[in-house]
Amino acid sequence: MLPFADNPVLAEAAEVGRELARTRRVAATIGSPRAALAADAQRSLEARLEALYEDPETRGLLDGALTARAGVLRAAVESWRSTLAARELREQATAVATDAASERRSLIQSEALLVATLRGQADRLERDRSARLAERIDGEAFRDGVLETLAAIRIREARAQLERGLLLTGQMRAIITEALPALTRGEPLLLLGETGGAKTALAEYLARVELGREPELVSGYGDITSAQLIGSHELRSVGGATVSVFVAGPLLRAMTEGRPVILDEVNAMPAEFLKRLNRILQLRPGQQFGVQENNGAPVTIAAGFAVLATANEQTPHRYRGIDRMSAELVNRFGANSYRVHYPDSGLEYTATPRENALLAAASIADASGEVALSVDELERVARAAFVSQQVFAGSHGEGFSRFVSTEREIDGRPGLEESVLAPRTLVAIVQKVAGSGGQVSLDQALRRFVDGVMHAEDRQVLTVILQSQGFLSGRGDETPRSQ
Repeated sequence: MLPFADNPVLAEAAEVGRELARTRRVAATIGSPRAALAADAQRSLEARLEALYEDPETRGLLDGALTARAGVLRAAVESWRSTLAARELREQATAVATDAASERRSLIQSEALLVATLRGQADRLERDRSARLAERIDGEAFRDGVLETLAAIRIREARAQLERGLLLTGQMRAIITEALPALTRGEPLLLLGETGGAKTALAEYLARVELGREPELVSGYGDITSAQLIGSHELRSVGGATVSVFVAGPLLRAMTEGRPVILDEVNAMPAEFLKRLNRILQLRPGQQFGVQENNGAPVTIAAGFAVLATANEQTPHRYRGIDRMSAELVNRFGANSYRVHYPDSGLEYTATPRENALLAAASIADASGEVALSVDELERVARAAFVSQQVFAGSHGEGFSRFVSTEREIDGRPGLEESVLAPRTLVAIVQKVAGSGGQVSLDQALRRFVDGVMHAEDRQVLTVILQSQGFLSGRGDETPRSQ
């Protein structure tokens, strides 16, 4: 909405309008114990807006503001449509390449020309969009209104993306675009990264949305056996007799049914299985796999099968039970190994962590894009999360180094040993606040998070990070660098 703070009448009308929209949603909720209360409040707010509009002088101000608002909306919608059109063109170009990859061939000349044309059209659309928007901006208020409207649209889109399982940041789109052709050929994929960075979510999105198949999901743990993953004989009662029947495990089911299998935290799986996996990773749809657990019976691998593996960074003091993957195993993934970085990775300390902020906002936004937390709170908690993620990942550069103790900096160790305000942690915290009905503040939720950290020095570092963003006042006066 246009910034009306300089005019008290317009500021009041804007606030009443926002509250009315929220109140109408509650009043329309079937079964809500507060629906009747909201209905009464709705009538009162509507009456207040009518009273403002009845005054001739106020009516002129409101009409002018509404006209300006309509101009803002038109400019924002036109800009967003161009963004979507450019994105669609790029997706069409990717689809051409993916189709060729699924047929195990390179692009023919006409396809290569089509891909170049589509991408060129997308680039021109983006340039024209920026130029047209710049031409339409008439003053600071108009610009701010357009940017605010575009932000609300982006939040609604991000909310829909999260409901499908993954926030499509630039990093995620790039990995999907590059990995998809190989996956359609049945080649294996390895996603590496720190905890909470959405590796599993990305693997599930690739399987369900991009490949269109429900995956088998196997979580890694130290005592899982090859028989549990591939299959084993079990005693069953058949016609009154007890017989031994071979029952396929998740890996074999995926092979025979033509579905992807996700091996989550593959480096937590036992060496015995990883040795078998070396061979499996070389197989492709159409080839046969001799099932050792079923007397070597051959199984033909159906189209659609692919292995998607995730692995945490090989840092034993952080991830218990994690072993270093052999070079032989890693090499089986070839060029299909991707490092999944935390959101906003690579930004300078002073830069705005837009991806963390968008994730936090989208995770608590309602269908209209309304967010329960203030812009200031979202920006500060997103920055705290961003800083903690970079410190955890080992950033010792300008700005981040203030949160790394001298001893750790000398040793080249990360400033946080075991704990981090990872993306999924950030989402859990803001959702707790937004879903508390005003009973839990953001500061309280962050305090609970820090209190639950087991590592004493990590608690101190996280406290300093949060204090740097205005949270947890009065706690953790000593900085890590003083140790």
